[in-house]
Amino acid sequence: MALSCGAKCAKGVLIAFNLIFWLSGCALIAFGIFILIEEEKSTLFRLFQADEQYAHIQYLAFAFIAIGGLVFIVGFFGCCGAMQENKCMLVAYFIFLFIILGSELAVGVLAIIFQDKGVSEMEGKLKDTLKTKYGVDQPITQAFDLAQTKFQCCGIRDPTDYEDSAWKRGSGAGRNVSPSCCVLRNAGQPGAYLNPQPLNESMCQRDDGSNARFRHQSGCKYKLEEFLKEQSMLFIAIGCGIAALEIFGMIFSICLCKEI
Repeated sequence: MALSCGAKCAKGVLIAFNLIFWLSGCALIAFGIFILIEEEKSTLFRLFQADEQYAHIQYLAFAFIAIGGLVFIVGFFGCCGAMQENKCMLVAYFIFLFIILGSELAVGVLAIIFQDKGVSEMEGKLKDTLKTKYGVDQPITQAFDLAQTKFQCCGIRDPTDYEDSAWKRGSGAGRNVSPSCCVLRNAGQPGAYLNPQPLNESMCQRDDGSNARFRHQSGCKYKLEEFLKEQSMLFIAIGCGIAALEIFGMIFSICLCKEI
């Protein structure tokens, strides 16, 4: 049966859409991998770990990679269904798009939940981690040093968070704050947090008004909250963009299916 002009248009648009859809799958996979392997992000995420391995937001990155892989498979059904005018494949395509759409909405909701949960529990959890693991656990120590160097902050709420810490009783004996709390000579250089070089460490370690020019005065809490919110919003924005594409694909697949 010959297709009407509108159906031919829907067929052409659906084929073109699937090319874009495949690219969106590549984007999802690339974004998920970037979140997992980018050095600064993966280091800072250690401060928000949900277990011994990953933070909640890193599990969302794994979900994006899986959804991106599914997009490749679904795109195949869409292209083949449109080119061969196969009603069964178009129906399967519609169902898979619906599943992917639901998955992305779930990821978006989880991103909001994890963001709110992470922010509400952040201060107490990070203070406890700083007191018990800084200077003891190397990956956690590097994560705090990166945060303090990158965001120019010290401690969680303020520099007094180092009081009674395992670091101060051990390798930091005789010092009031970590060297990464100080204004650094090598600030801005790649990997500065791995080898912090204070501008004037003796002045930085003093606990009076004279340390103002040599030590970061504010805590890292609000900067880390902003960082977590920014990463969550990236997941939400990308998920919403891909979801909008899928809705168009579902509409055109229905239009074409009705004409076959």
